[in-house]
Amino acid sequence: MHPCLLNPLPALLLLGSLVLAGCGSSPGPDRAERSTDASTALMEAAAEGDRDRVEALVADGGALNAMGPDGTPLYQAADAGHGETVWYLLRQGADPDRGLEGGITPLMAAAAAGRQRIMDLLIRAGADVNARSDAGETPLTYAALNSQLVATNRLLRADAAVNTVNEEGESLLMRVVARNDLLLAGVLVDAGADVGYEAPDGRTALDVARANGNRDLVMMLGNAGGS
Repeated sequence: MHPCLLNPLPALLLLGSLVLAGCGSSPGPDRAERSTDASTALMEAAAEGDRDRVEALVADGGALNAMGPDGTPLYQAADAGHGETVWYLLRQGADPDRGLEGGITPLMAAAAAGRQRIMDLLIRAGADVNARSDAGETPLTYAALNSQLVATNRLLRADAAVNTVNEEGESLLMRVVARNDLLLAGVLVDAGADVGYEAPDGRTALDVARANGNRDLVMMLGNAGGS
């Protein structure tokens, strides 16, 4: 998930929804969603960012939305930072929300690594910015909890829900505060995070900041109405 997107995607983002107009078309029988116990040749090519091989395999009927141990071809391309391969797979009709077992989507992988251009491609192709994994995580939680400020702001601009709660009943704001991340906590508060939310044990984000002895966060949350 760490390799960077080495080259900009020339003109890709400028094409917007017109370029990705074919993404919503229904895949044919050979593109049916299925799970496999081993990676397919298309998955391996996508993970490597081998655009020529990806195109040849797709033309030969490669299953766009098959899911292997490391996810779908689209997920693997997004996870590895291969923007042009992501763009091509989306144009061919890859499902932007089908990624890895456990409900982890390509957008979550891109958000966790702060891959903004790939995020833009996925969002423009209709990826659900509020998709939830089986563990209750969203693209926004992946971005915020990996300290990806730009990705967090991008998702908030796309109407990502800021007041998500995990399986333990902790709000995203509480979890960011627990990491002593003043900047991201401020971004979430400005986006409408509920500073007065109480977890099942009665704790608020301000309580977390106090417990950590973080005076800056205590002041910020207090000024925002926390108690």
